[in-house]
Amino acid sequence: MSDLVVYSGEEIQLIKETVAAGCTETEFALLMQLSKTWQLDPFQKQIWAVKYPNSPAAIFCGRDGFLAIAHRSGQFDGMESGTETDENGKTIGWCRVWRKDMSRPFHVRVPLAEYEQRDKQGNVTKFWRTKPQTMITKVAEAQCLRKAFSVSGLYSPEEFDDAPQQQQVQRPMKDITPQAGVLVCDTCGIALRDDDALKTIREHSKRDMCRTCFQAWYTQQRDQAGEQA
Repeated sequence: MSDLVVYSGEEIQLIKETVAAGCTETEFALLMQLSKTWQLDPFQKQIWAVKYPNSPAAIFCGRDGFLAIAHRSGQFDGMESGTETDENGKTIGWCRVWRKDMSRPFHVRVPLAEYEQRDKQGNVTKFWRTKPQTMITKVAEAQCLRKAFSVSGLYSPEEFDDAPQQQQVQRPMKDITPQAGVLVCDTCGIALRDDDALKTIREHSKRDMCRTCFQAWYTQQRDQAGEQA
């Protein structure tokens, strides 16, 4: 495939310590191979790995990653998506994807009740409680794009029942009163662990940031550097 990204040794180490934290060398190699195969950028959170305790890492792709694959194929001919209510009053997310080389669209319908995420106490998590239609629509879009463009080996985190909460609840700093001695992200305010990943983030950003905020910051810095080059 053309336009493959070649990462520097420093960027490889950043990927290992942020979007692939805790992965074995074999798991990291698989992440990078899938990233290469589908031309997905870990720094833009198009692809990432989650290391489970005492289990192999899972490699995930977000809706935007599947959409990037679709656009790059040259056969993407549009997408429609939204939500509807079935005969039982339940919310359903749906999506249709068209390809230029096919006469009929791919169509996916996914029930909200099967995908909304809950915390350990059984409560629906913040994003799924406050933006249920947006979240279930993204699930439908990811599934339909994967189906339309035959993407194998990659899934969205919502499709795994035991997936950890990758998208931590992010609250404005003004809503947070940090406990004494507790490190928090300078951007979103979530609690941080003083580990090797945080030390690496500090070295590059000179700030205390969570991995998600650091990825956004790093991508912005890289894009700005590219515009000035």
